[in-house]
Amino acid sequence: MIRQALLAEERAAIAAFLALADLDAPRNPTETLFAEENGVVIATVSRTGELVSHLAVDPTRRGENLAEAITSELIARMNAEGIHRRLVYTKPEYVPIFMSLHFQTVAVSAKVVILESGYPLLADELATIRTAIERTTGRAVGETDLGAIVVNCNPMTLGHLGLIEYAAARHAFLLVFVLEEDRSAFTYQERSAMVWLGCRVLGNVIVLPSTKYVVSDLTFPSYFLKTMDDRDEAHARLDAVIFRDRFMPALHITKRYIGTETDPMMIRYNAILKEILKTGIEEIVRYEADGDPISASRVRKLLATGETEAALALVPPANRSMLKAIAKSKYGKS
Repeated sequence: MIRQALLAEERAAIAAFLALADLDAPRNPTETLFAEENGVVIATVSRTGELVSHLAVDPTRRGENLAEAITSELIARMNAEGIHRRLVYTKPEYVPIFMSLHFQTVAVSAKVVILESGYPLLADELATIRTAIERTTGRAVGETDLGAIVVNCNPMTLGHLGLIEYAAARHAFLLVFVLEEDRSAFTYQERSAMVWLGCRVLGNVIVLPSTKYVVSDLTFPSYFLKTMDDRDEAHARLDAVIFRDRFMPALHITKRYIGTETDPMMIRYNAILKEILKTGIEEIVRYEADGDPISASRVRKLLATGETEAALALVPPANRSMLKAIAKSKYGKS
């Protein structure tokens, strides 16, 4: 019998079951379904919003259609809620199950596969971005030299602006993708507005949403935890592959730019990006102030401790009034 996990002891049993399958327990899932027999978990699957994950079946029960049954039940619940797009990351062994449920593959690695179904799909998202670019440039994509940067900007700093200025000077237009995932101190709307304001003085920067297919809970969940083990690295590689194989050719992006990092996890991620994008990426030395790298974490720390003027000195002038107002509401400082 398939049912939703509601009790703490049920969630604990599922976490122990997932550990045997070399999976971590889902973080704050919207819902988790499981099947058990004689009080023992034999299958489970979870979702967080539109993202399906953590499918696992007792290896001794393979061939009993448990994976198909529990996944179909979860999809039916999503349909009933009016969720029209479903995204999946799973192990390669479960791909045939999702293919039978009309999912299609987005990216594949030896350890992890990303699939999707419904609307909008990645191709739809890229078509929307392409239209926005063509509307801004007045030319068809492919007729304009485009560079790209992916940023969180939590919040935007002079370091971000310096990197954007460097890249923008080398292309007809620069695409700045702002991470849509709301897992940061500042919301997507706040971060996107700061990037737009900070880049307004540059006439060739196009600020765009990153979509769910770039540095998100789907492609690279550990980015927001600032940790990376071997399993997380598989996700990071898929994130890089999606950008290389889908974003760059569809939008005719000639080069992606990144800044050097000091955090070990981000250093590793940059190394993965450079390995996979090869000549399609350039790493720029991080900008400094008073001999120390300018980072968003440094700005947040200053804001949290009431050192507002010191924090504002590290962000673009166009953003200072907005950031001061946001900081007052978030940190109670002025």
